[in-house]
Amino acid sequence: MKNRSIRIIIFLSIIAVVGLIYNQYIRVQNTIAIQEKTIQIQKENAAFEKEQFVQKVTLALVGVRDELISYNSEAKGIYLDPVQQITKNYFVVSFYDTLSPSLLQNLIVKKFEEYHITEPFEYGIYDCFTDSIIFDKYVDLSSGKISTSKSHTAQQKWNHDGYYFGVYFPNKEDIIVKESDIISTELFWSTVLLIIILIVFSISIVIILRQKRLSEVKTDFINNMTHELKTPISTIAISSDVLRQMKDFSDSERILRYANIIHTENARLESQVERVLQLAKLDNGKVKLKKELLDINEILNNCIHTFKLIVTQKNGTLKFDSKTTQNSFYGDKVHFTNVLYNLLDNATKYCKDVPQIEITSYNNEKGIFIVVKDYGKGMSREQTKQIFDKFYRVPTGSVHDVKGFGLGLYYVNEIVKAHQGNIKVESELNNGSAFTVYVPFN
Repeated sequence: MKNRSIRIIIFLSIIAVVGLIYNQYIRVQNTIAIQEKTIQIQKENAAFEKEQFVQKVTLALVGVRDELISYNSEAKGIYLDPVQQITKNYFVVSFYDTLSPSLLQNLIVKKFEEYHITEPFEYGIYDCFTDSIIFDKYVDLSSGKISTSKSHTAQQKWNHDGYYFGVYFPNKEDIIVKESDIISTELFWSTVLLIIILIVFSISIVIILRQKRLSEVKTDFINNMTHELKTPISTIAISSDVLRQMKDFSDSERILRYANIIHTENARLESQVERVLQLAKLDNGKVKLKKELLDINEILNNCIHTFKLIVTQKNGTLKFDSKTTQNSFYGDKVHFTNVLYNLLDNATKYCKDVPQIEITSYNNEKGIFIVVKDYGKGMSREQTKQIFDKFYRVPTGSVHDVKGFGLGLYYVNEIVKAHQGNIKVESELNNGSAFTVYVPFN
């Protein structure tokens, strides 16, 4: 897929997700506004119901008082206090004479039924001579039948001279409208769904970009591999054609020269193919390390001996400083030698003009450190994050002065990890790079 197409897809996807988030935000705001309005209406209804209940109870108790007065001729003409609400669910009515409990109960039930009051209530009669509630009952009208029992709630006293009776509604509390949980279940699940969509979208973008990069890397690898294989194949073809066209085979020196060219290029071709095959085995976990006790300085000296001639031919320098007090560790000789060989090969290939390479080895109580430092082209911080990825090569534009498949450092990293070690790099553009390999003793 072309870069432009990927950018268009990502751009449109971002617009869609932003639109979805905005739409969800508007829905949340509208729902909150609706619920706040609903709560306000509920509060107003609750206040209205409370006020209406107080009015009905007051009127009913006034009616009870009036009928009690009509039954008591001596109470006529005496000034009586009105019905008073002591608390939100406790009402008292003053009366200056003794009261009949059964008559009082019948009158209260009658008046409550007239005003459609079905709340269970308790009533008590206060005796001013004994300063106590002498009669208290619990009455339940909710079932449509009168059910009375002894009250279990201590009747509150009222600071009043004379007889009075009180009516208490134990189940009648202030209606409290909860303002919490404004976001409904629907909003909760839609928010969860939105989060899932965002996660899936992010993962999809990452996968698309990763696949795009993988495609570019593979294309680059194929191009490099084609170029690397084409050169020895062409050389072998030319040399073999020369030998086939020779009519005089008496010039043995010339024949030997072309035979050596074919042999060298064939070995080079075989090495490149073997490198790719080794990486395939490494990915499949088929590479088995044959660990043995190794001397790190011995391996380094062997690698340095191989590269000394190459560096000297380029008028470069290759220095080795061993600071190890313990040189031996367990590792695979072939693979670990290849690790150091790859690091020295890169330091030689990526020099500016003249290679300057410094190798240092030292150890701590747990393992050995090998530092391969060069003063070559160096890398940017972004490039150092990717150099251990398979097929990755530092971009050089249209210049192809450095050959390779982008597999060397990936191989190095995998082998070092297989030895339970690690590799780190410090690099700066135009100032060179320093690779530090650590392997434990055991």
